[in-house]
Amino acid sequence: MTKANRFRAVAAGALAATLLLAGGGFAAAQSTSVIVGPGPGAQDRGVPPTFQQYPLWQRIFGVGGAVFPGYVAPPTTNGRTSISLLTGGGEGKLVFAAGTADTICQTEQAPTITILDAPSNVSLAVDYGNFVVHRVQAGSSRCLGRVIQGARVFVSGRLPRSGATARLRVAYPTVGRAGRTYTQVVSIPAR
Repeated sequence: MTKANRFRAVAAGALAATLLLAGGGFAAAQSTSVIVGPGPGAQDRGVPPTFQQYPLWQRIFGVGGAVFPGYVAPPTTNGRTSISLLTGGGEGKLVFAAGTADTICQTEQAPTITILDAPSNVSLAVDYGNFVVHRVQAGSSRCLGRVIQGARVFVSGRLPRSGATARLRVAYPTVGRAGRTYTQVVSIPAR
């Protein structure tokens, strides 16, 4: 181990010990728990919390902190989160994609896609991954053009000469709104 690496290891250990001691000091100074609610509106978040309300340790390592940011809760309306039902695809081998996202485009639960009818010699496969949102089935259009995660349908095998169509059953989960199920007809590209 070189001298520089040894110094870095010792410095990192000293920093971690300092943060642990500082975090323990703030936790010991807190006598009551304080719950900080959301501000009055999306534009006005109010006065930022004090170190008594939101300790340094939580600001760095807690949910929404600098090291482990985690999931940030979007603003709600009447206690309910608004969920958008989004679709994409139609580019190359990706023929269709569907997903759900909240009001700040964080991915929610993925819908279930069932292949009802596909042309012969063409194989359709469903997986989970990233896609670009092109259409909104329900909810906010804020996520249009953004990348979210959801269920994707890919085509493989020998493509037909003049193109074809396939029928899919898309079943969105019941998150934030009643679950929605519908039949989607997708175009299979030509060779």
